[in-house]
Amino acid sequence: MAAYQLTMLGLVLDIIGAFLVAVEAIKLENLRALREKVFRQAYRYTLSPRIRFVDSEAEPAPEHDDDTRPAERFVGVFMALHYLAGFVALVLVNYLLGGRLLGWAVQGGAWLLNRPWYIAWPILLIAFVYIVVAGFWMVGELVHILMTKATAATIRLLEVIEARTPDGAVGIIGFLFLFAGFGCQLCGAYLGRGTR
Repeated sequence: MAAYQLTMLGLVLDIIGAFLVAVEAIKLENLRALREKVFRQAYRYTLSPRIRFVDSEAEPAPEHDDDTRPAERFVGVFMALHYLAGFVALVLVNYLLGGRLLGWAVQGGAWLLNRPWYIAWPILLIAFVYIVVAGFWMVGELVHILMTKATAATIRLLEVIEARTPDGAVGIIGFLFLFAGFGCQLCGAYLGRGTR
């Protein structure tokens, strides 16, 4: 591990440790408010619209009940965000791969230009439907699932921290993270001393 990587790891451990030590001073009421008002609301906004089966003879459900998810009110926006997230994710992957995705698409297009129209047009149509219509949405759904899981994991982590704060375990764990972080930074500084 390079010296700068060790120093960066130390800084990350310091951030985690400082948060855990600070929980003791933040007060549980404020930690609960962070969990309920910020992360639970964010989680609610990341939930997909529900499919509801209703009996045709029964009364229709109220238009806006208290349990309505934001995605159910604005389905068009929800779907558009999937396409946008999918497009941004593919652009990012293309960037990380050094432009290979776009290069493969250009190579495929060049190959199609040398084929008769009755071969090229069906392939272009299938590629357009799969990549633009379905592909972007599927990648966007993957981003959506990851956001939902990350928000739910953060809520669970805050619940664990809240449960362990009264007995002092969180403060001790925070101190250990700070200790490990400062130790990593010390080692990184020592190992990087001759790189200038």
